[in-house]
Amino acid sequence: MNGIRKFTRWMLPAAVACLAGCGGTLQLEQGTATDPATPSPDRQRRIIVNDDGEAEPITRDRPLESYLAQRFQDAVGSQVDSYFICVGSTDRGPATGKKPRLQDTQNRWYPAMKSPPEIDRMTRAYLEAAKTANMEIFASIRMNDIHDAWAPRLTYPLKMARPDLLLGARADHAPDAVMRAFWSGLDYAKEEVRNHFLDFIRTYCRQYDYDGLELDYFRHPLFFKLGEARRHLDTMTGFVRTVRGILREIGRERGRPYLLAIRVPDTPAMALRTGLDVEQWMKEGLLDLLIVGGGYMPYAGRLQTFVDLAHRYGIPAYPCINHFREPVAMRSLASNIWAMGADGVYLFNYFGVDSGMEGGRMVPQVSDSAERRKVLSQIGDPTSLTGLEKRFVADNGASIFYTGFTNPRGQLPARLMEATPIELVVGDDVGQADRQASELVLNISVEEVAAGEGIAVEVNGARVPSASLERTGDESFTARLQEEPLKRGLNTIVVLPGPDSTGRLSSRVTGLELQVRY
Repeated sequence: MNGIRKFTRWMLPAAVACLAGCGGTLQLEQGTATDPATPSPDRQRRIIVNDDGEAEPITRDRPLESYLAQRFQDAVGSQVDSYFICVGSTDRGPATGKKPRLQDTQNRWYPAMKSPPEIDRMTRAYLEAAKTANMEIFASIRMNDIHDAWAPRLTYPLKMARPDLLLGARADHAPDAVMRAFWSGLDYAKEEVRNHFLDFIRTYCRQYDYDGLELDYFRHPLFFKLGEARRHLDTMTGFVRTVRGILREIGRERGRPYLLAIRVPDTPAMALRTGLDVEQWMKEGLLDLLIVGGGYMPYAGRLQTFVDLAHRYGIPAYPCINHFREPVAMRSLASNIWAMGADGVYLFNYFGVDSGMEGGRMVPQVSDSAERRKVLSQIGDPTSLTGLEKRFVADNGASIFYTGFTNPRGQLPARLMEATPIELVVGDDVGQADRQASELVLNISVEEVAAGEGIAVEVNGARVPSASLERTGDESFTARLQEEPLKRGLNTIVVLPGPDSTGRLSSRVTGLELQVRY
C-alpha cells in the first residue's frame, strides 16, 4: 500500500503538472532520492512541531544555549522528526519598538530585503541545531496574520503604507462579527499583496538552507473580502503555483529539493469558503505535505476527509493539535489521529500557553518541560500509546472570533427528546486481545433532568443496560460499557429520556467523554 501511495505521489501529480505547464521533472527526482539527508515527502515524520518563533532573543545575558533551551531542546531525542519555525507574520513591525523575535523576520525584512543581524543569528542557530539533531526543519509563514486587529494601531510596514490593500477598516464591529478580526488582513485579490509575499519567499528561501517551506493558511483563514472567495479560487491557486515554481528553482540551484507544506482549514468545504481550492493544488502536484486543520476542535472526526483526500493523491497528511494539553488528553488526541490513518501528528502552540480549548471549554495546559518531553516520546507512534490511559471527548465547538469564518457548529448541546446522534472518535481498539481495556466509563453531563428522572443511552445502536447507568450528580451520569459495541474510529452515542422522565424539551446533553483505563 505504501508503495502504491509513493507511485501515485510522484507519477500522477507530475503528469498533471506537465499538462498544466508547470513542470514535474523535479518531483520525480525527489521521489527516487535515497540519501536520508535529501528532503523527501516520504521521510518519516512521527511528530511535526510548529514553533511560533516567539522565544526571547539572544542577548549578552541570554546566550545561545538558553535561547535554544526555551523551546527547541525539548524536542531533541524525542519522537519529533520535523521542526517548523514561524518566520513570517504580518501582525507587528518595527514600529512597535520591541526587540525582534524570530517570528518577526518578515516584519523586519523590508525594505532591505534581508534579515537584520540579530534575526539572522537566531535563524542560523535553529538551522544548525536541527542539523546536529538530524531533524528536518521548515520555515513557516503565516499567510494572513490578523492579531493586530485588536492592537492599538497597525505596525506592519505594508499595512501602514497601503491601507487600501486591507480586507476592511477598523470600525466598531459587533462582538460576533467576523470582520471584527479580519479587517486587518491583507486582500490577496490585489496583485501587490501577492507580490509582497512572493518577494519575501523568493529572497528568504534562497538565503537560508531549510528543508522546506510551510504556507500556513490557517493563520488566519480569510484571504479575500467576504463574498468574493469563490471567484478568486484560481487567483490563489496561481499564487501557490508560483510559490512551487520558486521552490523548484531554488532546489535546482542548490542541488536538493525544497519541499512545500501547506496548512489548511479543517475540511475541503471550509477551505473553499476562504478561497483555497486545495484539491486542485493536489491535482497539480503543488504540495508535498498537507497539514490538516487549526486544531481547535481536535476530537472531531471531520479531519478524516482531508486525510483521505490527500492520500488519494499520494500526499502525506498530518492533522493538527492546537495547544499542548495534559498527558492523558495528548495521548487520546494522538490515538485518534493515528486511527484516521494519518502519517503523523502536527503540534501547534505547544509552548508558553496557559490554556486552550478542549471539548468546547478552556482547560489548563502542560508547562513542565520534563512532562512535555515524556509526551513527545509517546504520541509519535501508535505502539508506544498502547495500553496507556486515554480520555476521548465529544467535541463541542470552538467559538474563537479570529477563526470564526471557518468555525463549524459544535454537536453539543443535544436535546434528549431529539435523539441526536453524538459523534465520539475512539482511537484505541479497546477490545484488543493483548491489551484489553479494564474499565470503560462514559461520563455524560446533562441539564434539566430532574431528580428522580433517568436517561437511556445507545452506543452504535445498541442500548446500554439500565443496570450499567448511574446518576452521579445533579447534572451528571455515568455508563459503564463493555468493549462491544464500541469500535476504533467513529462511534455514535444517543442519549434519550429514561425511566420516569417527563420528556422536557429543555433536557440536553452538554458534555460527553469516554474514560479508558487498562
